[in-house]
Amino acid sequence: MKQLSWIVLLLTISTFSQTPGGGVTDIDGNRYNSVIIGTQEWMKENLNVSKYTDGTPIPQVTDASQWSNLTTGAWCYYNNDPANGAIYGKLYNWYAFAGIHDNDPNTPNKTLAPNGYRIPSNNEWNTFISYIGNPTIAGGFMKSTGNIQLNTGLWESPNTGAYGYSANNQSGFTGFPGGYRLSNGWQFSEISYRGCWWSLSENSTFAGGAFYFYLLHNYSDVITTYNPKTRGFSVRCLRDSSLSNSTFNSSSLKLYPNPVVSILNVKTDYNLINQPYTIIDGLGRVVLKGELNEVESTINVEHLSKGIYYLKVSGYSATKFIKE
Repeated sequence: MKQLSWIVLLLTISTFSQTPGGGVTDIDGNRYNSVIIGTQEWMKENLNVSKYTDGTPIPQVTDASQWSNLTTGAWCYYNNDPANGAIYGKLYNWYAFAGIHDNDPNTPNKTLAPNGYRIPSNNEWNTFISYIGNPTIAGGFMKSTGNIQLNTGLWESPNTGAYGYSANNQSGFTGFPGGYRLSNGWQFSEISYRGCWWSLSENSTFAGGAFYFYLLHNYSDVITTYNPKTRGFSVRCLRDSSLSNSTFNSSSLKLYPNPVVSILNVKTDYNLINQPYTIIDGLGRVVLKGELNEVESTINVEHLSKGIYYLKVSGYSATKFIKE
């Protein structure tokens, strides 16, 4: 019975994943695919750009001593080998990630993310992780599939997923094990074993430190910690999807219970009586239609899979509920 529950959970997660986004092209002409995950749209590949969006070059720094002393943006390839860039993208220090291109505090920061996209903070990473599960299992749904021993992927074996299964990338994030560059500049480590991505959030208790999120080949966890800003990590960017959080606020709709198991009660204003409604899943797909006939109506949602949904009435904004 426990194993069956795990399988049901994995199938449930796959029902709200893998919807393609519009993608984006950076200033160098690199094209990135994207995937819609809840209210966010994430790039599916690591950033590989060599300029900020206004065309200002980001220095490529191969010298170890120079790298370790930087307080402005720079990038490199893993092991300073361009062949790794074609697969894993570039490694950036946090200063490049934050757009800090010179040492003048009065100079505005540049923008690293392609137009329309932004770099993620801890809050945005955590929104993503919460949507697909929790930190102890989400890594299995984020990692690219397969392993290098079987010539089916980039990760070292075992490429572990949730509940003892293999990583399945059901979120569509396609996390690569691009490794990292240490702050000393001369050492690169853990390619195929670990993927690391910067967060914009700084650590106020550790001078010169910022947070990052990482995945390991033999765990299903997503781990959050911090390191000096002079480390070299991968970068992913995001933007709000068509289901932006701002869409899901309405004083005209009250939903209960929330979370709901079978019967959703809907209390509306009088001006919404006899108005059509739609229920939208986390990917923006319409899964149920009907009409609100009373100030207090009921909707049977028992057949819906577990997950996050939105009730939208006529032209009014939608309200979120969770199906358990």
